[in-house]
Amino acid sequence: MARNDNGNSRTENSSQKSKKLLMVVIIIAMIVIFVFVFLSLWALKEHSAEMSYGEIAEIAIESDGAKPDDGTATSPIDLDALHEINSDVYAWIRIPGTHVDYPIAQSTVSDNYYLHRSIYKRYLFAGMIYTQSCNKKDFSDPVTVIYGHNMRSTTMFSTLHYFEDPSFFNEHDTFYIYTLDRVLTYKIVSAYRYDNRHIMNSFNFNEPAVLQSFQQHTLNPLSTLRNVRDGVTLDETSKLVVLSTCMTGDKSARLLVNGVLISDVPIS
Repeated sequence: MARNDNGNSRTENSSQKSKKLLMVVIIIAMIVIFVFVFLSLWALKEHSAEMSYGEIAEIAIESDGAKPDDGTATSPIDLDALHEINSDVYAWIRIPGTHVDYPIAQSTVSDNYYLHRSIYKRYLFAGMIYTQSCNKKDFSDPVTVIYGHNMRSTTMFSTLHYFEDPSFFNEHDTFYIYTLDRVLTYKIVSAYRYDNRHIMNSFNFNEPAVLQSFQQHTLNPLSTLRNVRDGVTLDETSKLVVLSTCMTGDKSARLLVNGVLISDVPIS
């Protein structure tokens, strides 16, 4: 009896195609599941940060606060209430035009303790806005660096990237830091792309020549992404605050937004 080789071959080819098709479907399904899980975890992290700091805002913010005049000022922030929650909290930063309106902490345990911890000292991917022990808490250093994550939503320091836009930079020139007894007003002098070196470990600002060089770079940064305010001068008495966050998609770079102290008013 003759063998039906063509029939068997067609059956085998059909079976192989079915298996390949099934593998393709399984791979696509796995990719879809992976993307769904990734986006869900990302959304959960963002939501956790928003919820956490929404609660903190309800506790701490007493009013929108007026711009401080000469003389005494009234703080819109109840730092005492936050200090009872966590004694590492010592200030609050507010940048009009952005979503930056957060407490500032400094750990006595580890410099990067609040990189991924909340005010309650529990894990939170967004972490806190914080400084390191190399900086004094009264902002009297010639250069103070404040760190915050570049989140994908508008939380933490992500909206510092607004200052990459020249129009926004020109229209928003001030930020405020509230301590327990002072209202500090800073004029934003520049915003630019920088490398990822640790500024406080890389420069000895106790040396006048080093400080002057850093100040001049702040006013004339060597960067393709830069915005600088005209008519600003810095000297040995200037107090700079450098706000540092990551550049999106580039771990080797940072966005620095720099402000110089222009007003120091006691809270009444």
